[in-house]
Amino acid sequence: MKHLAFLLGLALLPHAVRADQTPVSVCVEALEQLKTLHLAAPVYKLTGGQERQYLADTDRPAEVDRLKAIVAEACSAEPEARRSEESEAEQLHLARSPRCMGDREILSSMEKPESRTPRDDIARYRKRVAERCPEVDLSNVWLILGVPVTSG
Repeated sequence: MKHLAFLLGLALLPHAVRADQTPVSVCVEALEQLKTLHLAAPVYKLTGGQERQYLADTDRPAEVDRLKAIVAEACSAEPEARRSEESEAEQLHLARSPRCMGDREILSSMEKPESRTPRDDIARYRKRVAERCPEVDLSNVWLILGVPVTSG
């Protein structure tokens, strides 16, 4: 039964793609998603029309259990390999963070012809975003709802 749950989890778990177009392992994907679900923040998936599908609080424990089963089956038991998987998951988590998503949106706005942003400012911001926030697949994964910061 555990094997069946693992196979079902694999079918439902997307494969993210990093900027270098290397697929992220099932283990790394599951570790990142667990980190996302362990935060006390609302999470959502983007649907085909870029609308948000939120995860109900009552459904979160079952989703965590599903991901834990995938981690148990797909991740390495060898400590050094596991540390590497966890490090990759942390990088993926950062790339999907509200901060990085916001930085990519700002860059996109800066790059529009009507923005009139100086080219050197765009180049500096583009470099910053590329170093800290590589493009990753955002489809069919839980994303953290970013809360806008307001000054009071």
